[in-house]
Amino acid sequence: MSDAAASDPSSVTRVRRSPAEAQAWYSTLSRWYGTVATPFEADALDAGLSLLDAAPGECVLDVGTGTGEAIGPLAEAVGEDGRVVGVDIAAGMCRVARETVVAAGVADRATVACADARGLPLRDGTVDAMLASFTLELFDTPVLGDVLDEWQRVLGDDGRLCVVALSKRPETVAVRAYERLHEAFPRYLDCRPIYVRATLREAGFEVETALDLRLWGLSVTVALARPAFR
Repeated sequence: MSDAAASDPSSVTRVRRSPAEAQAWYSTLSRWYGTVATPFEADALDAGLSLLDAAPGECVLDVGTGTGEAIGPLAEAVGEDGRVVGVDIAAGMCRVARETVVAAGVADRATVACADARGLPLRDGTVDAMLASFTLELFDTPVLGDVLDEWQRVLGDDGRLCVVALSKRPETVAVRAYERLHEAFPRYLDCRPIYVRATLREAGFEVETALDLRLWGLSVTVALARPAFR
C-alpha cells in the first residue's frame, strides 16, 4: 500500500478514546511513564532532537512533552536567550515535566503548560521550531489535518516541525500485530501507526528530511518538515 492511501481513513486504525480519557490515562501513567516508555523512545527522540537542531535564541515548542525528557536538551540548545515551552494534555504529566525542568536546571528558559495540542496557548507565528515525539499518532484520523493546521499556525515564517511517530511504512509483522493489540485494547494502547510523510504533506507541509527507524520491531519515522506555502 502506498503513502497515498493515507488519505483514506480506512487505511489507518482509529483512535477510540476521548480527550478526557486521554487526560485521565496519561495522568495515571505519569509517575512511571519514564521508566516504561523512555527506553523504547530514547533512540527515536535523540534522532528527532538531532534533526530539529534547535539553535541559540530560538523559541521551541515540545508538544506532547510527557515527562519532559526533551526539554533539558532543547533548553541547552537554545541557550540563555532562547525559550522552550512544553505542552501536554495531562496534568500528571505536566507535574512530572515541571520537576524535570527544575532537576535539569533550566527553569530560567523553560516552562510547561497543561493544554490540548489541538488548541495551543501561543500566538500566531511565535515558534521557531516544534518537536512532536510520539504525539501526532495519538490523534484520531479525521482530526489529524486540523491538528497540523493548529501546529502550522504557531510556527513562524521559517518555522520547522520535527515529527517522531509510529509508522505504517514499512508495514511489518510487528506493525500489524501492534495494530491488532491497539484495536483490542484501545484505552491502553491509544497510539497507532500512521503514514507520517503523507499526513504531513496533505496538511500543507513540505517534508525536507525523513529517517525510518526500527524500534523493538516497530516502524518509526522521524521527519523534518516546513509549511509549504509561506
